[in-house]
Amino acid sequence: MSTWSSGYNTDLGYTFGYYREISPEWLDYVALTKGVMPPTGAWRYLELGCGQGYGLTLLAALYPDHDFLGIDFNPVHITHARSLATAAGLTNVRFEEADFLAVAQSWPADWGQFDYITAHGIYSWLSHDVCEAIVTAIDRAATPGALVYLSYNTLPAWISSYPIQHLMRLWQTTDSLESVKAIETGISRLQALTEAQAGMTKLLPGMKSMLDKVATRDRAYLVQEYLHDNWHPRWFNQVVEEVKPAKLSYVGTASLGDLYLTNFMPQAFKDILKEYPDPIVQEVMIDVLTNQSFRRDVFSRGAAPLWSVQRQEALLQQQFALVSRPADTSELKFKTSIGELKGKSEVYTLFYDALATGPKSAADLMQVATAKPLGLGDLMQALSLMLNAGHITLFCPPADRAPALALNREIAIATAQGAPYRFAIASNLGHVLTVSDVDLMFLAETFEQPQIAADALGAALTERLIALGKGLTQNGQPLTSRDALRPYTQTLANTFLQSTLPRWRELGVCD
Repeated sequence: MSTWSSGYNTDLGYTFGYYREISPEWLDYVALTKGVMPPTGAWRYLELGCGQGYGLTLLAALYPDHDFLGIDFNPVHITHARSLATAAGLTNVRFEEADFLAVAQSWPADWGQFDYITAHGIYSWLSHDVCEAIVTAIDRAATPGALVYLSYNTLPAWISSYPIQHLMRLWQTTDSLESVKAIETGISRLQALTEAQAGMTKLLPGMKSMLDKVATRDRAYLVQEYLHDNWHPRWFNQVVEEVKPAKLSYVGTASLGDLYLTNFMPQAFKDILKEYPDPIVQEVMIDVLTNQSFRRDVFSRGAAPLWSVQRQEALLQQQFALVSRPADTSELKFKTSIGELKGKSEVYTLFYDALATGPKSAADLMQVATAKPLGLGDLMQALSLMLNAGHITLFCPPADRAPALALNREIAIATAQGAPYRFAIASNLGHVLTVSDVDLMFLAETFEQPQIAADALGAALTERLIALGKGLTQNGQPLTSRDALRPYTQTLANTFLQSTLPRWRELGVCD
């Protein structure tokens, strides 16, 4: 492991992810529900630890009239980010290689200040001095009223994982194992310990179930999660204290399924929370009651309150659009930190029906006839659960769709060349979709041959997969040879041309 990384594992680059919780409209929604005024006007956006820059590039294409800056200490990440942004012709996003310790000492004047600042995940994997530097950087970079997003591994849920991380890192170091090998070796050795009923596993009974989950996860993710020198899950109150030097105050959670969590709790949990009136302590106790493992916290630097009428008007004006209606609305279930909640089919079906005709404001949706008239609080609770489930999105299409379309084109072409991209922009909604690499490869072929027939498209995918050394899986069976792939790619091509491509054109993924 390199010394310049301050103990952060750089053997493998960070994943090519997108996290909806860092989008400006998502953060604004959290602020509005909590009665805090979100940024307005010509806002600017900063991502600390931008990784490969994929997510920030997607946001920059969605908001071409606003400035974005991503900083990361890993030059491999910055090189990729700049390359993708340049290929798409984006001019409103900048990527800089920088060390948090250095920028905390001297924030570059030409970087300016920002109205949104986000740091996803990294806070758990950095040394205390680097985390302090992040807070100092936020202090120097945040405008008054800025929204700051910080996500991190949370206690108490990670207690059972302490031995997993410690032993994996110990064995990697002492046995001089490369990172993926260290993960595989670590899983095997830890499984042997649980099978032998080692005293440690008896002390931490949750360790076995955690290890079972670890064994199924992507190895590149596990390297990032477990093989850093520094690994510090935190209690919520610890984070609140750590960010105070940046003059940050807690707003609420960006996990929208939990925005109204106390409403869904069993009475026994509610009774316990009554014993803790302090809001910070209460958040800690919620984490204890739900065994919260990952927090997505939104803070504000000088939160300006929205008066009650202002808040109500802002929420009623919020626009929503349908992304994907559940196939069966008779058994609706929504995920929260306390488990799945059953939604009232007779109510939610009306919302899905209304949104199926086009985007609607919250005010429009309040007019939907239900057996019992909904108040604004009940409506926002329902919409938050639907947002968290990915069934609907906050409707905010860009005024200029060209940058989003250009980026989607580059994403598709790069995926056909082997890039691990799995997201594209629905420009007519202002929304980022999760997509498959196969569909992106199909899209790339249609750019070259707009009138391509299904048989030719399937054949092209087969050859593309062979060239990339990739296969597909059908009904649990791997397909790797040309003869095995060809019938399946034909089926997939038919589905893409008949269903996926028309839908993507409707959503604005492509023209």
